[in-house]
Amino acid sequence: MENDNFEEAVRNIAKIVLTSPQKMIREEDLRILSKNFEFEEIISAVYFNLQNIGFEFIKSKFLDQVFYVLTSEGKDDNVLPSQYGTLALILALSKEIDENLEIKDLEEIFKEVWTSDVEFLIENDYLRKFEDQKILRVTPLGKALLKNVLQDLDLKNLLEAFSAKNHVD
Repeated sequence: MENDNFEEAVRNIAKIVLTSPQKMIREEDLRILSKNFEFEEIISAVYFNLQNIGFEFIKSKFLDQVFYVLTSEGKDDNVLPSQYGTLALILALSKEIDENLEIKDLEEIFKEVWTSDVEFLIENDYLRKFEDQKILRVTPLGKALLKNVLQDLDLKNLLEAFSAKNHVD
């Protein structure tokens, strides 16, 4: 009987994650949904179930909270290559300089693509604007979007790649 309840909890969590429009959920909410079962066992089972149908469940920290983000293989067809590039540059800046990037600085750096790329990334919650603090941060969804390139993301390497491209042209 307890095994049936465990499997039901796993199915319910997987269903919630799959049907969530944002494809991310706070760890705190997952712990509540896990009922009385061991959280790590539930998360492992959910991860395994999602993996079996072609998804990944990535753990990410944002605003001092832990989130789990649902991702799939390949790129999101709604995101243009230039938007991927803009997001990658912003993420590299946040890793190298400061997690909290000032909006005015980013508007200056990305002025040519602000309305086409940055605003799209904000509207789709890949980036989040904090008007009261005048900062912009990469969200767990933004990090998940770049999951296949994240480990290679280094501001110095990106700048060198852009510099090399400009010398070739």
